[in-house]
Amino acid sequence: MPGNTSDISQYLDLVKLIIVVIDADQKVSYINKKGCEILGYEKKDIIGKNWFDNFLPERIRTDIKTVFVKLMDEEVEFAEYFDNVVLANDGREIIIGWQNAILKNDKGKIVGILSWGEDITERRENDKKREELIQELQERVTELKSIKMKLPICALDKNDLKEAMNKHYSHISTAGSCPECLRILKVARKNN
Repeated sequence: MPGNTSDISQYLDLVKLIIVVIDADQKVSYINKKGCEILGYEKKDIIGKNWFDNFLPERIRTDIKTVFVKLMDEEVEFAEYFDNVVLANDGREIIIGWQNAILKNDKGKIVGILSWGEDITERRENDKKREELIQELQERVTELKSIKMKLPICALDKNDLKEAMNKHYSHISTAGSCPECLRILKVARKNN
């Protein structure tokens, strides 16, 4: 069993998740080794810094900071899980799936948040690609259905669709009707 804070810190450095403690003053009081790796900073460059101002993209800082302040004042409901973007040292945006726990002092006052999470950027990108492929497939199916509705009857079961359609429209332009289409329709009427 660990005996002191440095022992616990060593164990937390073995965890393959980002672990961060943000105090009520919005400053990072702890981050593990994996968190430093994900963000691309040394621990000394993170500890004591304002989490929101330094490690979140500017476009979401104000909103996330506002929720945090309201949470510290117990004005909003606590979210045990959420995804949000962090900003790496090299400018990359990394999506983290966060689990959260409120930290309270002996008097029950909220003094910070313990958060741990995993980098889900690749998973989200794959989800987005999959959704785009599904959308493209649905559009192609709709397009094929539309084309099928415009295909002449005589061309439906032909391997060379272009040749079949050329024959069909050649018959239409010269004779006013397609003998193959008429034959197929007669057979269909007979069978019904």
